[in-house]
Amino acid sequence: MTSDTARGSGSTARSGPLRGRGILEVPGIRLGHAGELTDSRLTGITAVLPPPGSAVGVDVRGGGPATRETDVIAPGTHSYGADAIVLTGGSAFGLGAVSGVVDTLAEAGLGFPAPGLADAVIPLVPAAAIFDLGRGDGSVAPPTPAEGSQAARAALSGETVEVRGSIGAGTGARSGFQSLRGGLGSCAVRLPGGITVAALVVANSLGTIGTPSGGLWLDPLLRSFGLDLPKVQGLPATPPADSGTGAKNTTIAIVATDARLDPAQTTRMASGAHAGISRAVQPSHTLFDGDTVFGLATGANELPSGHGAATRELVMITAAAADALSLAILDAHASATPVAEAWGQPPTLSEIAPDFASAFTAL
Repeated sequence: MTSDTARGSGSTARSGPLRGRGILEVPGIRLGHAGELTDSRLTGITAVLPPPGSAVGVDVRGGGPATRETDVIAPGTHSYGADAIVLTGGSAFGLGAVSGVVDTLAEAGLGFPAPGLADAVIPLVPAAAIFDLGRGDGSVAPPTPAEGSQAARAALSGETVEVRGSIGAGTGARSGFQSLRGGLGSCAVRLPGGITVAALVVANSLGTIGTPSGGLWLDPLLRSFGLDLPKVQGLPATPPADSGTGAKNTTIAIVATDARLDPAQTTRMASGAHAGISRAVQPSHTLFDGDTVFGLATGANELPSGHGAATRELVMITAAAADALSLAILDAHASATPVAEAWGQPPTLSEIAPDFASAFTAL
């Protein structure tokens, strides 16, 4: 169902897998989740642990971000990297749950060596949050430090975990002016030279993945990959501007590669990946979104030798990051867990377009 080499939508040549194990297709990355999916509380937290020595970066473009420690991973800082990157629900309240991740990593001895303090480490854990407050019984019940610790312990265990669905930070996600369930999604793209680029996303956007006619904004990208998928029809129409459904949003993501990049190049990859949000969701990067993309490069594969060849490969990596993020956003919607009508939640893509969701999740 895929072509080995495909071009379109501004994409460079790339090959599969498109979905597979998602961000776990990049060796060495570990992740864990915690949260609650009940009729009274839908929220959670996801901790991603990069291999030691990974380069990290971030690009924040939304008008309403909820973030933590993003400045310390900007190019030009001490370039230590990060001991974990956290995606969480709960808006600014949810950022408090990151303390549980920090404490658990410190107990495991992971962190920046504290100057002058023997055996003391300071875990650096950049994070971003979505707004999912009130999804359930309407109460403010964000992820807790205990759940942050649970997610970190799950990641440290190294056990295989799910990378998509209504889990972790994607548990309470919605999109399209609250008209469709979002979730956690993850997809990977492998470049012809063997480098892997992958994305993990919490799809909780103000904008919709559907066109006014009920199809997908991503149809051109899917065709460029040579995918023959059932058509999507009947996605919810955009609610009126005065419906009161906005201001509860944000798309947050991590794009990762096994290429060896420096912090500036990793940040460039994160910057370029934002095009993947714009291509999948319209409108994107609004004042009501806190759209944030973290970059992570594990360094297992060297770029080609020579400035020209290395630059071309970096361009391909950045373009692939945008592709992977677009596909991960679609994956998040296709993988969302349907719940009983009595829960009062919007429908999932699998309920509206079951043939498409089944075919896409089978990739």
